[in-house]
Amino acid sequence: MKSLHFLLFALLFSSLSFAQDNSDEIQEQEPSAAQKLKTVVDKANNFEEYKVIEKVKINSAIRGVFEEYEALTAEISELKDSIQSQDQQIQSLKKEVSGLNTELTNLQNEKDEILFLGMAFSKSGYNTLVWSIIGVLIVLLLFFIFKFNRSNLLTKEAKQNLKNLDADYENYKRVALEKQQKLGRQLQDEKNKNQKLNKGK
Repeated sequence: MKSLHFLLFALLFSSLSFAQDNSDEIQEQEPSAAQKLKTVVDKANNFEEYKVIEKVKINSAIRGVFEEYEALTAEISELKDSIQSQDQQIQSLKKEVSGLNTELTNLQNEKDEILFLGMAFSKSGYNTLVWSIIGVLIVLLLFFIFKFNRSNLLTKEAKQNLKNLDADYENYKRVALEKQQKLGRQLQDEKNKNQKLNKGK
């Protein structure tokens, strides 16, 4: 922004110096009214301690001085108006630059802010929030993996216990069946003995 101010002032002063150089060239080309008056006085005839000057020449020189005075007064007025106009332009440009600076600051702030779930976060705050969420998700993932592995281990253990229980039950059923069959045979043998005894009597 300083470079912009410097550029504006450089353009202003270069235009003023250019105008002054042009006026200096014009003054060098044509003598001023004061110089003309001095020339008239210098070329006038001397009479004792006095200068004898023709009325026409002196009146023309004086008229030239007044005309140049009026022209210079008008030029000064124009220059004042021009300076005032340029001051107004400079003030307007300063306001515009100030507005642009404010807009640039707002844009930089907006650039540094990120909207997330309807809330504005700075980039560092947003990064912190995102990495915090990622960290929590990783911890939860590890927790669920641990719980899954533990549950899987317990399920395998329960299945093995159930398998062993089924084997024990089958074995118990077989032994009980064998006992039942043996007791059945023994009971049948006793019945047969009783029948033989009853027939013998």
